[in-house]
Amino acid sequence: MAIASSASAFAPTKFSTPSSAILRATPATSSNFLTPELAQSCIDVASGTPLYAYSLDALAKSADACLAFPNAYGLTVRYAMKACPNGTILKYFLSRGICIDASSGYEVRRAMDMGVPAEKISLSSQELPQDFEELVKLGVKINCCSISQLERFGQAFANTSQKVGVRVNPGVGSGGFSSSTTGFSKTNVGGPSSSFGIWHEFVTDGTVPSIVEKYGLEVERIHTHIGSGSDPAIWQQTAKLSLSFCEIWDTVTTLNLGGGYKVGRNPDEKTTDLIEIGAPVADAFKDFAKEHGRELQLEIEPGTYLGE
Repeated sequence: MAIASSASAFAPTKFSTPSSAILRATPATSSNFLTPELAQSCIDVASGTPLYAYSLDALAKSADACLAFPNAYGLTVRYAMKACPNGTILKYFLSRGICIDASSGYEVRRAMDMGVPAEKISLSSQELPQDFEELVKLGVKINCCSISQLERFGQAFANTSQKVGVRVNPGVGSGGFSSSTTGFSKTNVGGPSSSFGIWHEFVTDGTVPSIVEKYGLEVERIHTHIGSGSDPAIWQQTAKLSLSFCEIWDTVTTLNLGGGYKVGRNPDEKTTDLIEIGAPVADAFKDFAKEHGRELQLEIEPGTYLGE
């Protein structure tokens, strides 16, 4: 991989392929950041092998935007590394003070192999890895995404006051081809059609609190994620709803609102304005502090917004 520091995505690469197997396509005539000279220098660095080239200037600009996300009482930005787990990019974001959101035990191990401290990694996974106990003891933060995960976690750390995060499906979502906040859409990961997180009614009806109490756990973080939408009104609605889950445990110090910030790739698509969606979120945190006397930290988890 090569990281290019020029501010100008990829030049066409020549392959030694039999003419009968060549796919006929119009060669690219321009790039988002590569000049012919810079493209050649990247190829030279890779000794002629296939490579991906990334713009350091673009990565820096995205990091700046995320680190400036409006917040009331402190912000942690976590890179959703599934977007691009390249080691050099992980190291760069770490150097900028950006932590890691991992979606599997394998991603956790990869991040640690790249020098990311375990305590800077948060794991939210559809399936707990077999070695989750070891990861927790190393310092990795885990968000339990189902009742069965919370049970397994509790059994492993019964009566130790082990800190844990709880991922909640708030019942609404945003993003993708559907304008509905509760219907199916590929990038809408909140609502009744989504399998991500514990359904909110299991949190408010006492089911989740009873499991936490049974095993003597300490909930320190609430995690929600609505999808790749950019409607400020939906973000504000979700923030307020998510903050209501924080009321249940006075041990909660952090609310993670996930990521999914839309990147406009086509002429008719608009990239999410982080300041626009973040401002009402910050206000919701201030209102919560006034009402409950707790100043919660905010976490966000951008993926392609950072690494694309």
